Amino acid sequence: MATAQFALTEGTLNVPDTYQDRSINVLKFKENNATLVITRAWDIEPGDEENFLNQQLAKVKRSMRKVVMDAIEDSRVAGQPAREVSLRFENQSTMVYEKLAVTRIDDHLLVLTLSRTLPFDTDADAFWAAIKTGFQLGA
Repeated sequence: MATAQFALTEGTLNVPDTYQDRSINVLKFKENNATLVITRAWDIEPGDEENFLNQQLAKVKRSMRKVVMDAIEDSRVAGQPAREVSLRFENQSTMVYEKLAVTRIDDHLLVLTLSRTLPFDTDADAFWAAIKTGFQLGA
């Protein structure tokens, strides 16, 4: 059986190359007062990206209070087409401000969500832009 290396912060795992990465990555950036969550969505057919995004946003509307969303817009992640939305909501009496981008990577969707407890300002917007443009496919 062929194997592949699965990279972790702590090292690598040798696993059968038939694995499907369903991991969730959570990166905390104290100096930016931000948290980046990276998730993957499998079994989403090409062309259904917008439906997936709308379903995710509907879940936020159902489970959070005081939800305000901007319009979904075209964007880029790693130089390829993406859909992006800015939103804010109340979670346990705390306002949360988020930017969410979804892009297709081969056979699945990659979802990047940057969350803050302060509104996005010029520096936070630049940080978000740097995340999206700095992402390198195939690493």
